[in-house]
Amino acid sequence: MKPSRMVLGVMIALAMAVWAPAWGAEPKIGVVDSQKVFESAKLGKKAKETLEEYVRTRQKIVTDYEDEIKKIEDELAKQGAVLSPEAKKDKEEGLRRKFTDYQRRTSQLQQEVQAKRKEILDEFQKNVEQVVRGIADKEKFSLIMDKSENGAAASPVIYSHPSIDLTERVIKELDAKGVK
Repeated sequence: MKPSRMVLGVMIALAMAVWAPAWGAEPKIGVVDSQKVFESAKLGKKAKETLEEYVRTRQKIVTDYEDEIKKIEDELAKQGAVLSPEAKKDKEEGLRRKFTDYQRRTSQLQQEVQAKRKEILDEFQKNVEQVVRGIADKEKFSLIMDKSENGAAASPVIYSHPSIDLTERVIKELDAKGVK
């Protein structure tokens, strides 16, 4: 077990033990697998499709630049022997400028993709949080945790009984909200 996971788990357990008597009722805890919600809910699928389409359009721009550079390289290789030194130098300089522009544009497009990904995922997360809050308020949950493991961020939930898993309910309520 990772030390940070253990510390977080102990802190939550202590907090629950200390605050439970103050609430006057048994704390009610639930878990949600946000990754599964993203992959299964209609809204998540729509967000994923939107992001994939955005990435495809940006990739097409990069591919077009690569094709132009390849074309210039091929022309230079074919005509290099017959070009005057000045014409050859001009072509080589044009190729360097095109390649520099390609690198700058590729970096810019990657930043645009990251910004779009953040925008789409933030909007999706906002919708998930609204649904989870609605369930928590309706059914008086004290705590609902995310049990998914997203990349480097490990979930603090090591084990949860299936009876407290709200993932399918969240998916169902998100789907009932409809895709915007």
